[in-house]
Amino acid sequence: MTPRKNHITIIIVTFNSVKQIKKCIDSIVKNEYKHTKIVVIDNNSSDNTLDIVKKLQKNSKIISVIKNKQNVGFAKAVNQGIKNNIKSEYFLLLNPDTVLRNNSLITLINCSTKNKAGITGGSTTDIQGKENGSYYRFPNLGIGIFDFTNFRKLTKNDRWHKYFYYQDITNKNIDEFPVDVVTGGYMLINNKTVKKVGYFDEDYFMYLEDVDYCLRTKKAGIKIFHTNQSKILHIGGASSNNKDRIRHSSWLMSRKMYFLKHHSIIENILVQPIFIVDDLLILFKILINK
Repeated sequence: MTPRKNHITIIIVTFNSVKQIKKCIDSIVKNEYKHTKIVVIDNNSSDNTLDIVKKLQKNSKIISVIKNKQNVGFAKAVNQGIKNNIKSEYFLLLNPDTVLRNNSLITLINCSTKNKAGITGGSTTDIQGKENGSYYRFPNLGIGIFDFTNFRKLTKNDRWHKYFYYQDITNKNIDEFPVDVVTGGYMLINNKTVKKVGYFDEDYFMYLEDVDYCLRTKKAGIKIFHTNQSKILHIGGASSNNKDRIRHSSWLMSRKMYFLKHHSIIENILVQPIFIVDDLLILFKILINK
């Protein structure tokens, strides 16, 4: 099946995203990229997210909606969006709490084409213009212990956190460069990558599914690039009405799964007990704060 050249499907997974979804969709429409389709996959929101999307849908032929009867998680919802639009040449994963800047889409696509990259990401910035985690390295044992857990507080210089987010090097003066991972909140995937790598691992409910997918992409010999020239605003915190419980439990499960899937037996013998201790510490904090 030959994909439709230059067609892009923008996949937005929503869950109680009523505060930001209109701004997000409006910014896509204003970008005026000719061959765009917006697909909102709603994970059984209990607020008015879908009402807002349906109102916008009446005024735009490019918006479609998939409503799930339960919260199936991020990875599975993304797969729904891709499978239902498999003829697109590009798939852009976009968080509902983001706002595209002028020329964000075309700049991202140009970077992908120029560098023959299977996955491309841009800069997600906060309201002050500070980048807030657009690209990372693949997690190693040090990151697992001293960044993915509360044991991070034991490292005074935050070495592993800086290493994970490439903060140990400066790329401010470089427009485009290869990276290990780009955030799933602003990730452009071309059709060829999906055909070769497949879909997201649905065992991940939320968190690290983007890291997992990028690692599989790299292992398939496909390039991953980041461009500083494609910028979006990422407001944050607009995807859950019970975000603390959902995020904590999803994060705890995802980090265990990622290391079991991608790291050696010896590394897991070291890191999994630390994850368990950290789980107990987090549970204790939640209980005493009730």
